[in-house]
Amino acid sequence: MGRRGRKAAKLVRREDKFHVLPDDMLSRIVSLLPLKEAVRTSILSKRWRSIWTSHSELRFDAASVLGINNCPALMSEDQPESNSQMLSSKFVERVDQFMSYRCQGLNINYFSVHFPLGKEFTSHIDQWISCAVMKGVEKIDLDLSEEFRLDPKREYTSSTEFQIYEFPCWLSSAPRRSCTLKHLRLASCHLSALPKPDILTSLITVDLHSVSISDQQLQDLLSTSCHLEQLSLYACNGLVNLKISAPNLQLKFLSIKHCFRLETIEIHAAELVTFEYGGHLPSFSFKNTPKLAKASLDFVTRSSRMEGVMYALTRFPSDLPQLETLNLTSVLTLKNLQLPENGPIFTNIKQFELTVFPFDDDDNLSWIGYILKAFPLLQTLELNLYTPSFAKVQKEIERFLPECPHKHISKLQINGFYGNEQEVHLLRYLLQNLLALELLVVAPIKKGGRFITWVSKPERPWCKARLDRVYEWLLAVLPRRVRLEIW
Repeated sequence: MGRRGRKAAKLVRREDKFHVLPDDMLSRIVSLLPLKEAVRTSILSKRWRSIWTSHSELRFDAASVLGINNCPALMSEDQPESNSQMLSSKFVERVDQFMSYRCQGLNINYFSVHFPLGKEFTSHIDQWISCAVMKGVEKIDLDLSEEFRLDPKREYTSSTEFQIYEFPCWLSSAPRRSCTLKHLRLASCHLSALPKPDILTSLITVDLHSVSISDQQLQDLLSTSCHLEQLSLYACNGLVNLKISAPNLQLKFLSIKHCFRLETIEIHAAELVTFEYGGHLPSFSFKNTPKLAKASLDFVTRSSRMEGVMYALTRFPSDLPQLETLNLTSVLTLKNLQLPENGPIFTNIKQFELTVFPFDDDDNLSWIGYILKAFPLLQTLELNLYTPSFAKVQKEIERFLPECPHKHISKLQINGFYGNEQEVHLLRYLLQNLLALELLVVAPIKKGGRFITWVSKPERPWCKARLDRVYEWLLAVLPRRVRLEIW
């Protein structure tokens, strides 16, 4: 080595403050880096060559493996099939290479693949999962949905389904070792049958998105997962007659959304606290849910909108008398509902959140009086209003609303408030009837996930001027006991 080379080597050694640290300390430091950056440390020196294999969180997607940020566009129907196949093959080859090194390292806590891969890559994906399981993986997140996104209304042929990867439940525990997998998320794949009852016994959370699973397979999964606390099912269209029941079931959270073939849902879950449902109206049966305190309902299909909201407001009081919190979304239905004059009473609900879409200017507001009477112990009322932005010319209609004094609502929050005539009328009525009100929150910002296209923008001059007038009116009419917050 020449004089200049020796001088450079001394400089590198002098500046390398990590060489005094033990390998296990270096491994901990590298594990804090993103996976891509951790792998780059292997070129620093011979000692660093294998340090990165201790990285415990493995996340593989188009960006980290191929350097591509917009994978769905590159693999869309507009692109030649050969391009998609080439990208898939390159992705698999690189993950294969990475996992062959990583199997020599320490434990893996998290293993994730987000990339459109079909059944033709089964042997590769199985090998990755097997390696992760052998390393004691606790969380698996397998999302193959970017290309094989399932249409819930489409009838899939056997040849189409043949292309979808099947998750091997039998690989979820290593030979002669107890199962370590606690969290499982699958998207756009099949779920294989459980080969024996002691598989997946350590699961705490399961999230299935567009997964082909039958009623019996789900029942088997519940029976073997004695520690399961959270179950989410989205667009799992193999489910028809769903029964949530198992000996010693510890389930606390259940979410079922867009499973459009469901006909019945029967729930036996003594520990269940939260229930979320979105879709059409099936036949519900709550057999044993003494701790169920929070429910969220969103009936999205055209055929179930009216019946679904009517069911929530008239049947839930008897089905779930212990309910404390209810979140209900009404789509194109509320102003047309024929609610009974003396409906059933929610005897225990303290918090009610109602989304009204759309909140039209010809709404006669008859539903608000029904709510005040049906929820006598309500303490917090939150209204999410979606007023069409094109309703600038106000319609004047006669509204005859009965007095419904309420003695317990202390907080009223109205989101999506822009000062339209029907919104002001609704707010004025509530201020007159909420005798215990202490806090009023008015927010022009809309709240919710799906309905975001019609709402007026508060920065528009006509809208801002209208809001300013409403706020001046509020400050003048609000009782001193009521605190006003404007978001």
